[in-house]
Amino acid sequence: MDYQKEQQLKSRLARNLRCLRMSRSPCLSQKMLARKLGVTQKSISRYENARCLPPAHVLVALAEEFGLATDALFMERLPKNIKKKEGITTNEDITHSDPQTDRRREKQTDG
Repeated sequence: MDYQKEQQLKSRLARNLRCLRMSRSPCLSQKMLARKLGVTQKSISRYENARCLPPAHVLVALAEEFGLATDALFMERLPKNIKKKEGITTNEDITHSDPQTDRRREKQTDG
C-alpha cells in the first residue's frame, strides 16, 4: 500500500473512531472502549492519533461495537442512522469535534 493511502486511512479511522466514541451517551472513554475490545488504552490512543491501524480482529470488534460494517470506519463521512447499543440514538447530529475538547471531556469522565 502506498504511504499516502495508508496515511489517509489512518486519518479517517482516527477521526471516525473518536467521533463514534464521543457520540455515545454517556461518552465512552478510551479506557472503557479498550476494555470492551480487549486491547490497551494506549492502543486506542494510537488509533485515534493516526499512528497505526488496528489489526483485523480489532477492526471487526470496533465495527460490531458501533453497529457498522468495517469499511464504514474508513469512510470520509460516517453513515447516517447508526444504531447505538446504549439507546436508540443515531449519529445524525455527530460532527467531527476538536481533539483538544475530546481529551478534556475524556479526562472528566474517566476520573
